[in-house]
Amino acid sequence: MNRFVTSLFAVVFLLAAAAQSQLQPQFFGMGVSTPGDMPKVSFGTISHPPVAWTMIEGTGRGKFNFKPIDGFVIKAPKNAQGAALVTIDLGGWTPEWAVTDHTTCYHNASGVGVCTIPPDNMQDWIDFVTAVIQHYNGVTAPHVAYYEIWNEASNTKFWTGTVAQMLAMAQTAYPILKQDKLSMVLTPSVVWMNGVKFMTAYLAAGGGAFADGLTFHGYPSQTGPGTLKPVPMPESPLSTNAPIMTMISTFRQLADSNGMQGKPIMTTEGGWGTNGVSDPDQQTAWITHYEILQAGLSASNNLAFQDWFTWGQAFSGTIENSSGQPTPAGLAYNVVYGWLVNQMPQPCASSDSIIWSCVVGSNLIVWNAAQTCNNGVCTTAPYTAPFGYSKYVDVTNATTTINGSIKLGLKPIMLKP
Repeated sequence: MNRFVTSLFAVVFLLAAAAQSQLQPQFFGMGVSTPGDMPKVSFGTISHPPVAWTMIEGTGRGKFNFKPIDGFVIKAPKNAQGAALVTIDLGGWTPEWAVTDHTTCYHNASGVGVCTIPPDNMQDWIDFVTAVIQHYNGVTAPHVAYYEIWNEASNTKFWTGTVAQMLAMAQTAYPILKQDKLSMVLTPSVVWMNGVKFMTAYLAAGGGAFADGLTFHGYPSQTGPGTLKPVPMPESPLSTNAPIMTMISTFRQLADSNGMQGKPIMTTEGGWGTNGVSDPDQQTAWITHYEILQAGLSASNNLAFQDWFTWGQAFSGTIENSSGQPTPAGLAYNVVYGWLVNQMPQPCASSDSIIWSCVVGSNLIVWNAAQTCNNGVCTTAPYTAPFGYSKYVDVTNATTTINGSIKLGLKPIMLKP
């Protein structure tokens, strides 16, 4: 092989490696309330539909109804192999018919009897998981890219069984799900409160051997009754759970220290939570910070995707208005998506927790975390752009030539050469 051919192969290899490290559309996940109202913003992955076992087989043993989940799977984006880029939460509750002890059972919003303990007979779980993998086979219905074992296993609303019982369900499901070579099996997701403790115990017991990725829900602040609103910005040390960066680094380290090196982590839900932010300008700043911060950590933490929860007329993080169109926050999300997709963002940094800077190729995204937005008024402070930048783009996609200092506020701008 001559030197020219060798050099050509080297260039091709480097270009391929660079393309792989670029942020792909699949990184940008979006929760969807109903398949009849798909997001009118850019996205590449769908967060989990309603939890599957009680949705598909909730009315009785062997009475399978896949139609509610099929709507999401059919409309989800597909990868190059044709698998639907959607996460199916296999469990979140156990059907009431599968347990004799009904002390943990109640009726969910759909009127189905659901319980937070494992089934009395593991064969019921085996039969359900087998039915799922046989249905989403690429013929009857599209293959599914991601199966999450359980929704919020650290949340007693969904699971009051033991870590050992959850591990047994994962160990049973894993080989069945892996019959589909196009599917990845994910750990049970956890919320921050008690989630690190649960995941630590789960992985220490061997849970990483039955997962191709680790999942958690990225809500930096709690939004239940009695909590402070609006919630702090996602990078804020005042977050009542943790800043989103802390969550990502914590679960990355937890995965790596428990035999999951090289396996990705994912946030399968996240955002400002239930009615956490109501001011439109604050919402715009919040969602854009959230997407930019996570994009910057994608490569260094092997964060495969993150899901905003949610598009649709829902209480949690809705970015759709009453006319079915994106809110100002939804429109700003779309602009930031354009800034980040097919780029290689670097981790955001702040020396003083006030001015945040995020390198994206030859561009620089900045914002001033000390500023505020309220009732249509957003404060700013003078900012001098580093040498070499001649213009900036704001979250409305308007471009401004830099001439002297910039009025920098809570909403990000992207500096360009």
